[in-house]
Amino acid sequence: MDINLPSPDTTYPSEDVGADTQRRYRHQAAYTAILALGLLEDNGPTEIYCEHHDDVILRLRDGKFRALQLKTRQYGRPPHKAGDDDVITALGRFAVFERDFPEQFDQYTIGSNLGFWSEKKNSSNLGHVLDGVRNGKPPLTTWLDRIAKQGKVAANFISDCLQKVQTVVTPGLDDVENRLRIHVADQSAFRSRQFHEVKAAADELRARVADACSLKNADCFPEYMALCSASAIVAKQAHAIAMKRLQRPDVEAALQKGTSPSNLLRTAQPIPVSELPKSMRVMELKLTAGGISVGEVSHLKDLKYSAEYLLQAWLHRYGPIEADKRYQHLRVIVQEACNTSTVASKKSGTCYGEEMLAGIRGQLRTRTREQPEQVLGLGPEQLLGVAGILTEDCKVWWSEEFPIGEGDNS
Repeated sequence: MDINLPSPDTTYPSEDVGADTQRRYRHQAAYTAILALGLLEDNGPTEIYCEHHDDVILRLRDGKFRALQLKTRQYGRPPHKAGDDDVITALGRFAVFERDFPEQFDQYTIGSNLGFWSEKKNSSNLGHVLDGVRNGKPPLTTWLDRIAKQGKVAANFISDCLQKVQTVVTPGLDDVENRLRIHVADQSAFRSRQFHEVKAAADELRARVADACSLKNADCFPEYMALCSASAIVAKQAHAIAMKRLQRPDVEAALQKGTSPSNLLRTAQPIPVSELPKSMRVMELKLTAGGISVGEVSHLKDLKYSAEYLLQAWLHRYGPIEADKRYQHLRVIVQEACNTSTVASKKSGTCYGEEMLAGIRGQLRTRTREQPEQVLGLGPEQLLGVAGILTEDCKVWWSEEFPIGEGDNS
């Protein structure tokens, strides 16, 4: 084979249709997730339907519906115009809704990541055309005929539909997921969360929307339900519709799942955050016996205090159950680092505290750099503070063990 010939593994394709399609799907799922956060608001929608009759349908608190068509284009292409085929298709679909569900939709929206052409006030300017419709100025007959042909609907339904059509500029293909994270961070429960927590919650919500769009769980319908129903088809259709629907508990569960690690480690004898050791005397004795310098001991006391402060903040932020789960997880992670360093450093009859401390620091720095999610996004200093708590609890020693009097931990 001629080595100068191009190779498929190093040549970028002239078209990347599959990747482009996936980006569009991700854009729709992320933008719908932004809308779904409105379910958490007192004046927001009560339900959102994904890929049900339209890209997105919102049910409002007064029982009315709103339909949204999302249009995406690659950067470099012109904004959408009134006569574009995909715009005509959207308007035709809206006219069908107006015919099939009379007086149930109070608004129709077309969204575009590139916006809508507005250089001139003519028939290509969708916003201008819609303003004219609302002001009693009929659009071009040829434009209306295209909508009628697309939706196969009468002119009166088109006229009523156009009165309700709005446009919106959506985030860009490469910006929408960041915008979703910003919206999640604006939620009151996330305003003090770290970035990795916000990202995890946003990703989980977007995934939940994607599942609804793709009817991922539609095949979970129990067959006995179909057999016990008056109509198996109607029962299965009702189940499919339910799989497309998002309500407030769905959004709350997705956000909670995204911020509650499912692989937290547990201790055999759990110690709750509320029973953190109050003293630092035992820790100070152990560190001194291990040959740790006075300045380092003082610094480790500060780190222990910082870790305790963080844990108390978790207690108020997450509640005692979740805070305790996270605390037990950290105890196991840090205990492992301490045990590993102890074995590597311990030399009977000598002070090995300094070497042990260096080993623990190295392990914790590596863990926080390479596996930040596993340590809940904390830094090595906070984890070393947990090592101080374990030392005060007599779970970690920095020298050969020695008797500690009852008054030493007061």
